[in-house]
Amino acid sequence: MKLRLLSFAAALCLSVVLSAGPGFAQAEEIKLEPELVRQMLQEGWIKVEEGVLQRTEWGPLETFTYGEDGLRWAAQKLEARIELLEKEYASHPTEKLAGILESLESRLLEMNEVMTSGAARAEVVSPDELADCNISYGGTATAGPQTGASAPGVKANATAHFHATCGQIGGAYAYAYARTWVGTENVDIDDDPKDDSSSVDSTASASASGHLDCFSDAGAQVWSPQLSIDYYVEQTNYSCPPPPFTASISGPSDVWLDSNHYCETVTWTASAIGGSGVYSYKWYLGTGTIVVGTGSSWSRTYCQTNRQVDLRVVATDTSSPAKTDDATFTTLIHY
Repeated sequence: MKLRLLSFAAALCLSVVLSAGPGFAQAEEIKLEPELVRQMLQEGWIKVEEGVLQRTEWGPLETFTYGEDGLRWAAQKLEARIELLEKEYASHPTEKLAGILESLESRLLEMNEVMTSGAARAEVVSPDELADCNISYGGTATAGPQTGASAPGVKANATAHFHATCGQIGGAYAYAYARTWVGTENVDIDDDPKDDSSSVDSTASASASGHLDCFSDAGAQVWSPQLSIDYYVEQTNYSCPPPPFTASISGPSDVWLDSNHYCETVTWTASAIGGSGVYSYKWYLGTGTIVVGTGSSWSRTYCQTNRQVDLRVVATDTSSPAKTDDATFTTLIHY
């Protein structure tokens, strides 16, 4: 397939947040940006400020930056990302998170050096040199709560790839970070840096179980100074998944009767967590199917008897569809 340098945005089906860096400043010197921007505007992008194009045609907001103004905008976004992860590191320091920060800070330093010097990092390949070349790059980043059998918890996933059939080189970097807490802290981190190759793929994934104090973050980056490619996609999640809907019963495990204390009224209490709305309860004796009581508590009086009382409660919330869970409890009556 013959690749036209000015059709990168359409050919790569970008549906991620892009942050173009030094490469696009280089391309400006050989007068490629104006034509590239005109083509992207025809494809539905909107210029929101100098050096920044955006669109939401395919769902998520896409941001494409170019030139010195775009490079400055991208550097500011990356700096904010680093500050976010530095705060996370301050409260939850790990060696691997320190490595992610070091990689991002190194990238930011490169961008700032180009802005300061105005010099290109490498000679940009001309459109004529790209005839009959097949070049593709892309990335994804997702962060959110775990679902299905893996819940509750949070997860992060990132992928990045660069492929060129005519010898141009590029790099790819993906990282994923997940942290949550329930009783104990759970942290999982993964990153996959790749550099200086004509065919690279990076993937990273992380997950942590729990439903309190949740945070997950993912990022992917691809660059090729030769081809004026430099983009970054990211996503952060702060939401905690709800705890599973769980019913429980509390009450005495043993009740003692004697000649001075013939009878006693025993009360059991039901509770539930993890659902929504108002909870309702139905009480059963043993494995029976007859409802012997409703409400959050159930009582019965026992006199001069030795007995084992097996109770079961079924709790239901008011979500749609409704969640249900049951719990059992045993009390021994001694006389």
